[in-house]
Amino acid sequence: MSAGGATVILAAGDFPRRGGEARRILESAVRIVCCDGAADALRRNLRREPDAVVGDCDSLRGRFANVVKVAEQDTNDLAKAARYCAERGWRKPVLLGATGRREDHTIGNVFRALDLGLEIVTDHGRFVPVEGRASLRVRKGAAVSVFAPDRDTRMTSKGLVWPLDGVRFDNLYCATLNRASSVVVRLEASRKVCVFIAF
Repeated sequence: MSAGGATVILAAGDFPRRGGEARRILESAVRIVCCDGAADALRRNLRREPDAVVGDCDSLRGRFANVVKVAEQDTNDLAKAARYCAERGWRKPVLLGATGRREDHTIGNVFRALDLGLEIVTDHGRFVPVEGRASLRVRKGAAVSVFAPDRDTRMTSKGLVWPLDGVRFDNLYCATLNRASSVVVRLEASRKVCVFIAF
């Protein structure tokens, strides 16, 4: 699981629900960088002010102290917020609020986070970017899905009911709907893959 006390990037999808892992991470965050209109949701739901609001500000309703308006449209607000964090040396921010509300934004955010190397935590699980070797702590029996955008990806695995050794990734979703057979899943991937682990 992701540790509390992290830097959080909060996107404008579903706001983390009370009692969940995503909400715990948000409430214990050292700093919160909001993507545009997510700042309004943070203020409304937690009565907390963001450390920064980054984006094109097309959906921001309230007035905030530290607004970083980036007008260019070549990237989305998530990429702008991640760049803002990287420029300040805030390593490995956790992405919350990246799913829900709009399916196109959800899909875009999942694969943008993979490109950026960011972990997403939702009310239902987490998306973890993996390239090379990784050991992931999970709940035994948890649903585990692997999305490989590159067809040339080669993988090996330990701790899954259906091993991924030798799987040909002919499509993005051919390694979904697996299960953890132990509390640690070990993966090795030759290219970037996105691993979803259900809580």
